[in-house]
Amino acid sequence: MALHEFKLTGADFVPYGRGLRRPECVWVDRDGVWASDARGGVCHVRAGGEPAVLGAGIGEPNGFSRRPDGSFVVAGLNDGRLYRIDPDGQTHVLLDSLDGVPLGTLNYACADGPQRIWLSVMTRHLPWVPAMQSYERDGYIIRIDEDGARAEIVADGLDLTNEVKVSPDRRHLYAVETLGCRLVRFPIRPDGSLGTKEDAGPASLGRGALPDGIAFDAAGNIWVTIISQNALQVIDRDGAVSVVYSDMNATAVEAIARAIEQRNGTLDHLIACMNVSGPLRLPTSIAFGGPDGCTAFVGSVGLDHLATFRVPEHLLRSRP
Repeated sequence: MALHEFKLTGADFVPYGRGLRRPECVWVDRDGVWASDARGGVCHVRAGGEPAVLGAGIGEPNGFSRRPDGSFVVAGLNDGRLYRIDPDGQTHVLLDSLDGVPLGTLNYACADGPQRIWLSVMTRHLPWVPAMQSYERDGYIIRIDEDGARAEIVADGLDLTNEVKVSPDRRHLYAVETLGCRLVRFPIRPDGSLGTKEDAGPASLGRGALPDGIAFDAAGNIWVTIISQNALQVIDRDGAVSVVYSDMNATAVEAIARAIEQRNGTLDHLIACMNVSGPLRLPTSIAFGGPDGCTAFVGSVGLDHLATFRVPEHLLRSRP
């Protein structure tokens, strides 16, 4: 089976964990599976038990990642602050403004080694919904060094910036432009600045296909959660796109596509996309793990658990 032939049905998804609250982002490492949690931090997700929440006081924890020292860096979606959660659960604000100006709506904090963080800002508005009602593309990316001692905008003019992640070869920073229905990437220069933006895959992932989270597999393919279509797509190393799974409410997706074109969208447009019968509800994040690395964990804003599925090992083999 080739990658473009790999498809899932609803029956292929298995719930993982329980009692989660808005598990928007998922992270998998040697200590297990972690998810953002609306109780104010991140939680250690257990297959058959209650989650253990680490950290406190974060306004709607959203995208997060883990540093080599075991601490987490977390974007607060509702309060416009970047946080660090220490391994013992102590929670600190790392950044809440730049040159005296509030940051806006933060989305994802990408830890890049022990000191650097790439922080995506959806829009300078807080909350973020007015970005669906304006033709101004005001999303941006901040590079942060030394726990906020140095911070600067390194990319601007993005159409609702979502997850940002460093490529496995560390040569590019990839970013999701949700309202642009595309992925883009920037060369990372030796001094930490970013080069010119370029498409990563097609110019559009499809009408009404709003990407949210991304993950690289061991072979260098990019897996994408499509929040509006309750879908998963994969972009192979040659830039070709295939749909792995979709459970689309066609009426709602068309409505949100028109709303984005006319820039009169509301949160209700997105919520309507959740009215489906399958196992995904507004999927937002994906990560690979398990003993063989072939289990995918999907986070969402519409479920109280994670959804998992298996990928054949040969599709995830490292690139020759």
